Amino acid sequence: MGKSTGSLTPRTFSRWSFLRSVFHHSLHSVRKIVRCSTRSKENLENEFAHSFEVELKIDNDQSGGCDCRTVSLAPASYAQTMQENDQEGRTAESAASKIQEAVNAAGQNDAAVITPESAVGGVVTSSVRSGTVEITKDGSDASAVLNGGEDGLPISLGLPTAEDAKDARVSADGTTIFTDPNGLVDVGVQTLNDGAVRALTVINNSEAPVEYEYQIDVEAGVVLEPAHGGAILFKGRDGSSEGAILPAWAVDANGSPVKTHYVITGRTVTQVIEHKAEGVAYPVVADPKVYYAWWQLFTWSEWRWNGDYRMNQLSIALSAWGRHDVIFNAGQFLTSGWNLLRQKHSSWIFTDSMRQQWECHVLGGLAEWGTFDLEYERPSNPNWRSRIGSVWPLSATCNW
Repeated sequence: MGKSTGSLTPRTFSRWSFLRSVFHHSLHSVRKIVRCSTRSKENLENEFAHSFEVELKIDNDQSGGCDCRTVSLAPASYAQTMQENDQEGRTAESAASKIQEAVNAAGQNDAAVITPESAVGGVVTSSVRSGTVEITKDGSDASAVLNGGEDGLPISLGLPTAEDAKDARVSADGTTIFTDPNGLVDVGVQTLNDGAVRALTVINNSEAPVEYEYQIDVEAGVVLEPAHGGAILFKGRDGSSEGAILPAWAVDANGSPVKTHYVITGRTVTQVIEHKAEGVAYPVVADPKVYYAWWQLFTWSEWRWNGDYRMNQLSIALSAWGRHDVIFNAGQFLTSGWNLLRQKHSSWIFTDSMRQQWECHVLGGLAEWGTFDLEYERPSNPNWRSRIGSVWPLSATCNW
């Protein structure tokens, strides 16, 4: 028998009525049936068009001289839903890719994205050390709840998603994405390995707004206070900094900076992004980065052996918040950072020399972008300030 161009007849079932009853009672499932050709695909499509989308796939098997076909029949609503889900997934991955490109272009890649631990139910959950982040999946009412543990500040951060934004999807790189069905603004949320949470807007064209509101719910007595360099501090009742939102940044598709700043109104932080300026290339990505726990001043701190000096040292990697404080608030950081080290590591082991080295690193921090290393066996040097400006390279100032 020669090959037919599109007919099929049941080999297993004797009557089409039985086949039809199977499908009509299975509208929410997918069936795949192999049949030989004696009945046209068009005939079958017409018969089930009101309930199914029909896909005919040719395989290479010829049984008993018959050219066999695989017919996939699924409820039309199911097929449409699957198609929409595929499209939403592609849009979410595209938004995540744009975000990563922008983060790199803006030089904001000092901390890595943490993959969420779970995305079951209506929440995406991540954790870093003693902190947890829970992001609601509801696109129309999206928020992130940040909890830094005993030394942290519980914060609820309302996200500027579109009113009809799709529910959250987690991209391959760990970014939680809320896509805009209108294609204007997608929103991404990342938990980073230094504990911070980064909320990002992906502005896809010039029709998008220039203002994006972040509603902040925080415990009574905590106020939002503008700080040097465009940052915002969470100030406690005693005036100490309990968290921070780092200065706003935005870049366009070419990696060029786009003007942006924050406006504080009560407990609402609005990021203004001047993306409609001449020469801006889309998409534009912008980012508030939120720290909400005292321990997030450091990305990590640990004891190490220094083979060059033949002595033990306490090495500290500052987070972006820690770096910001070193530059703009060194006096407070001198105390808060030292207290954090003594809390995390046994306080009895800290020597006078280590305190002097700490002071040297903090007050000379503008010249240092590596780790702060405090050598345990280094001798005391109360007059270390005399070394400032007289030692080269500058990074060796604190190594007497």
